[in-house]
Amino acid sequence: MNPFRLLGALALSASAVALLPTAAMAADTGTTFSLTGGSLTLSVPATATLTNAASGTTTITGNLGPASVTDARGGVANWTASGASTAFTGAGGSSSTAVSYVGGTVTETGTITVADGTATTLTGIATSVVAPTSLSGNNTASWAPTLNVTMPAGALAGSYSGTVTTSVV
Repeated sequence: MNPFRLLGALALSASAVALLPTAAMAADTGTTFSLTGGSLTLSVPATATLTNAASGTTTITGNLGPASVTDARGGVANWTASGASTAFTGAGGSSSTAVSYVGGTVTETGTITVADGTATTLTGIATSVVAPTSLSGNNTASWAPTLNVTMPAGALAGSYSGTVTTSVV
């Protein structure tokens, strides 16, 4: 046999072997990470002024300003915003007979469902004013509560003050 022919056949065989697919090499890497939850925060104005009214008016109404709860805990644990109030006292020892908190329309962001606020009578003991019915992950709920202060018909003219405390747990 011709040596050139033999070399040509060997070269052709070697190139055919090079064209055959080789077994793929693969390896898995187990990978993990953690998400760290943040905090639950409440934002309310430091002060509010209700609408002035004439003496003899028995219900004084006004907006307390924007309130919001930001839940950055990244979980499914519910929270509750609560309110409490002192009596509103003023001239000559006159004081309010009732304080009502109306949460109003609640605006939500994230995965959360919150019913709009209804009228809740406030006392010195915190009571729920806004709470989600369901939530998941990070979320925010915002509302603009209205305060209704009931005064006795014989309340004296003058300035009245009280403290409304809002909390979240």
